[in-house]
Amino acid sequence: MPLSVSAAHIASPPRRPKPRARVSSRVLVGALALVSLGCPLSGTGGTSNGPRSNYPPASVYEIDPQFSGEWVGDVDGLRGTLNIGELDDRAFFGSFVTRDNATEYTLLLEHSYVDTEDGVEVPSNRVTFTWQDGLGSRGKGWLLINREDTALTGSFGYGVATEGLGEWSFVRADL
Repeated sequence: MPLSVSAAHIASPPRRPKPRARVSSRVLVGALALVSLGCPLSGTGGTSNGPRSNYPPASVYEIDPQFSGEWVGDVDGLRGTLNIGELDDRAFFGSFVTRDNATEYTLLLEHSYVDTEDGVEVPSNRVTFTWQDGLGSRGKGWLLINREDTALTGSFGYGVATEGLGEWSFVRADL
C-alpha cells in the first residue's frame, strides 16, 4: 500500500525553530553605554590606550578624616546607601546598594597619606578604591571627604579609568 501525502508528512520529523539568544533591554542598554564611553566590554586581557587612573590631589585637614559610617546619596543619579567599614588604619571595605536593591557595588578603599613639611606621613581627605558589581564589571574610583566629615564626593570608571561611569555624592546618614 503506497503512502499517502498526509502519511508521509506525519512520518517526517517536525521542524524545530532555531534557538535564539534573548538579551534583556537593561543588558543591551548597559553594553551600548559602555561602548559609547569607549570602555571595553570584557575585563580580560589586552592593553588599552584609554584613560588611566587619574586621582585628584589629596589635602590635609586639621583633623583626621573619618570615612567609616553610613552615607546616603547617589552614584550617577542612582539613589542609595554607601556603608564604609574600617579594615585597618589605611584600608576600608565598602558597599553601595541602590534603594531598589537592583545595583550593588563592593569596594576596597585605600586611604591616601601625604607627607607634611616635617616629613611625617598623615591621613588625607582622599580614598581611592577598586569596585566590582558581582556581574563581571570592575574598575577604580576615588572619594574626597569635606573638612567637617559630613559629605563625600567622587567619581568612578571602568577598568583602569577613574571617571566616565558617574559621579558620587553622599552625606552622612546620621546628620
